[in-house]
Amino acid sequence: MRSTIGTDVRRAAALALLATLLVSVCLPVPVKADQADVDLMLANSAVSMLNLTDAEGNPIQPRKAPEVLGRGNPDVAGVEPDYRGTVGYVALQTGWEVSRFNTFTETPWMLPLYRQEGAKWKVVGAVAHKTPVLVTDQQIKEERGHKFSGHLQVVRLDTFEKAWIDVIHFVTAPYWTLSLSEAVTYGYCIAVYSNTSGVMPTDRKGNRGTLQEGTRILMCEKRTARYISPDKQNNPLPGIIFRSGEEQDSYYRTFLFFNANDLTLTY
Repeated sequence: MRSTIGTDVRRAAALALLATLLVSVCLPVPVKADQADVDLMLANSAVSMLNLTDAEGNPIQPRKAPEVLGRGNPDVAGVEPDYRGTVGYVALQTGWEVSRFNTFTETPWMLPLYRQEGAKWKVVGAVAHKTPVLVTDQQIKEERGHKFSGHLQVVRLDTFEKAWIDVIHFVTAPYWTLSLSEAVTYGYCIAVYSNTSGVMPTDRKGNRGTLQEGTRILMCEKRTARYISPDKQNNPLPGIIFRSGEEQDSYYRTFLFFNANDLTLTY
C-alpha cells in the first residue's frame, strides 16, 4: 500500500497557510502576514501531524523567541541555551562558506544536514538558507568563550521532515525581512548598492572611493565582522566586494563600510 504520510504532511502545511490567508482576508484593512507567525502555525501543524513530544511525553509547545541569540550563543554566560520548542531558521553563519570564489551571488545558499554515527556526525544532505524549522532536541556543549557547539534536531517546516543541523546555523528570527541595519546583527545577507546619501563607501583604513551602481554586496554579520568601521557615524555597515574579471579567492576580497541608505537588502 502506498504511504500517505507525504500527502498528509503537505495537506497540513497547505491548510496552515490557507488559515493565515483567510485571517488576513477577514481583517478590515490589508495586513501583510508576518513570516514568523506563519511559521509558528506550521510548527503547530507539525506537532499535531508528527505527534512531537518533549522528554516528559507532553506535546511540544512551539514558540517564537526572536530575543534569543541563537547560533550557540548563551543569553546568560555559562548557561546552556535551551532551543527545544523554538521556531527558528537555518541561516548562513560565515561569509567564508559562500565567498571563497565569489559564489555568494549563487542562491539559495545551501547548508549541511547531519546524521549521528557513533561519536561522529556525517553530512547526509543540504538545506537552503532561510528554511524555517522547529527545534525538537539538542546535543550541544560549552566551548571556549562560553559559546556552545553541537547539533540541533529539527523538523523542517517546508517539508515536515526531521533532520539535524549545526547549532551555528540556527537563528531565531527571519532577519532578511527586517531593515538592513537590523539584519546584519543576525547574520549575512546580500544587498545592492546605489548611492543616495552622497557618502562614499569607506575601506578599513578610512579611505573613501566610488563604487559602481548596482554592485551586489555580501553584507557581514556586524558582531563578528573582521574589521570595525573607521567612520561609524556615516558608514557603520560592513560588507565585502570582489574584484571582477579574474578567478576569485579570499585574497581578492575587499572589506568596505557602507551607509544604510545606500543599500537595498535583496537576499
